[in-house]
Amino acid sequence: MTRRGLRFGLLGTPVLYGGGRGDDREAPDGCPDSARIIGSPKLRTLLAALVLDAGRVVSVETLKDVMWGGVPPASARPSLHNHVARLRRMLDDPERLVTVPTGYVLRVGEGEVDIQVFDAHTTAARAAHAGRDWARVVRECTSALALWRGAPLAGLPPEVGGYALVRRLREARLLLLEWRYDAELALGGGRLAGLVPELAALAAEHPLREAYHRQLMLALHRTGRQAEALVVHRDLRARLTDELGIEPGRGVREAHVEVLRGSGEHAPHEAPAEAGAEAEAEAEAEAEAQARGQAQAQAQAVTEAEAEAVAGRDEGGGVVVVRPAQLAPPPAHFTGRSEVREELLRVLTRRPRAAEPAAVAVISGTAGVGKSALALHVAHTLAERFSDGQLQVDLHGATPGTPPLTPAQALTALLRDLGTAPRDIPEDPDAATALLRSLLAPTRTLLLLDAATDAAQVRPLLPAGPGCAVIVTSRSPLTALDGAVRFPLAPLSDEESAALLRAASGREGLGAGHPLVALTGRLPLALRIVAARLAARGALTPDALAGQLSSTGNRLPHLEHDDLSVRRSLAVAHDALTASAREVDRDAALALLRIGALDLPACDAPLLARLTGTDEGRAEAALNRLVDVAFMAETAYGRYVPHDLVRDFARERAAAGAGEEAAGRALPGGSGPTV
Repeated sequence: MTRRGLRFGLLGTPVLYGGGRGDDREAPDGCPDSARIIGSPKLRTLLAALVLDAGRVVSVETLKDVMWGGVPPASARPSLHNHVARLRRMLDDPERLVTVPTGYVLRVGEGEVDIQVFDAHTTAARAAHAGRDWARVVRECTSALALWRGAPLAGLPPEVGGYALVRRLREARLLLLEWRYDAELALGGGRLAGLVPELAALAAEHPLREAYHRQLMLALHRTGRQAEALVVHRDLRARLTDELGIEPGRGVREAHVEVLRGSGEHAPHEAPAEAGAEAEAEAEAEAEAQARGQAQAQAQAVTEAEAEAVAGRDEGGGVVVVRPAQLAPPPAHFTGRSEVREELLRVLTRRPRAAEPAAVAVISGTAGVGKSALALHVAHTLAERFSDGQLQVDLHGATPGTPPLTPAQALTALLRDLGTAPRDIPEDPDAATALLRSLLAPTRTLLLLDAATDAAQVRPLLPAGPGCAVIVTSRSPLTALDGAVRFPLAPLSDEESAALLRAASGREGLGAGHPLVALTGRLPLALRIVAARLAARGALTPDALAGQLSSTGNRLPHLEHDDLSVRRSLAVAHDALTASAREVDRDAALALLRIGALDLPACDAPLLARLTGTDEGRAEAALNRLVDVAFMAETAYGRYVPHDLVRDFARERAAAGAGEEAAGRALPGGSGPTV
């Protein structure tokens, strides 16, 4: 069978169509005459990696990882060049494979990849099926299925990726078979008897896929095998009720009614014109039982096969594939953090074993210390390695005026981003978590969970697949999150702070000893605000701005610019403690105010107990909570020191609270607050 226009085949072992030459060999039995399998496994891997990203640059580093399983030898680069040269010789036009400074680009025309042609026939078949143009359905489905040579990307190493694509293509093939059998049942004729063994094999291979059982029932019944059709219905119903707790769907029920009535004149998906009172009552009773069964089953974990069926269809029943690329732009002028950055990369790119969970890294630290910037910088560095996509969710643990996302809200957002229709997202949180893990299990996906409040918010969102990785940012180190590797961030060094100031402001000559470095507490947020003010006002000198910051006892009014504010960032965490239902959180909020009222440079539990009128155990718990949210640091056992700008914030808040108390006492009948 000749495929005019086809050049690249991925629906099976990667092949080249047409008159290839060079290092290839004839296809084995079962492949079309025009398909030529590439003999070298590494050459097949190279071809697949380039075709999957056709028209885009595929970096040398990515190709080395793909071809040598993430552990390329010292000779990988020259060997890669040799394989590229061999592939060029095999192509009809050497200009198809172009060398660029960072890698290679494969130029592919429309309709030259079998997957493109397969998708075009699938779209046409879907439209014909919806319009009940049964003859066209058979033609389009047959054309699409003729391209199928086996499992897509067969024989390739897992580093090639494409798991979501393979799942999507497999689901599309099952739908094409389903549509073709619907059409052949509708057209009838002498082909009906030949459908039975084909449908019996499919029903056995997919025991929970109701469509094939419905079609097998109808094919048996319409060829005079009514008893066998009833056995198929009985076995399917028993399997669904025993394993999933649900009844068969409407299509199977309607087919059952047709078999019971002994009429074989109806097209697929159409109930008999006059079902009769008995059949109608049966269908109604089964529908009620199905509704009850579905309500019970919703709380059960979703299997991987079910997840594929849910996530692989759009609202119209069509197939969708989602490869998210949600990372925000990388931070400008990223500076420093070289050691922690390298360690993060090592943790997140470790070669996973099958039984290991996804790698999880938690970046923690005080407000404005640069957690999100580091996470984004690392995530962009790793984007190519996680070829099935990158997801980013703001959990709103540090957004002014916005409550943190609940786990259920975050799960819904992630599932929708992965292509799950809203109606197919389970309401039960455990079922939603199971569905998310099923979707991510076979993929290489990177998750960035930004601004988490606690471990309970993050835990349901973690994938189980060893090919995935997760970066979490939080003011807390999330010590209750098992298996996570923690990266607490300290302020930048003097040299890094000066480098960030120079890069972001465009002002040369700012050295590590400049007063602005110390006045910003070496926090990246404060440094960026100072740099933005210098960049916005050319006449404002660094010395003049340093004078403004040091002339008053409170630097916070000067550390605001546009939407950047150190005060607002700190206030989010303190307000959350104040409004918390947990006593230790409220104690921590009050402790910070007491420390600020006296402008204490350090504190311990006995002193705080006297200031708040509580016992030392409760005071120590409050101080530890302030450490947990990165307001303070425990520099030695039992000695707690507020971070530089946190001390200004605490003093400011304490003064504002004292003013409110005074105002309350001045009001008629005012008694002031109680502590």
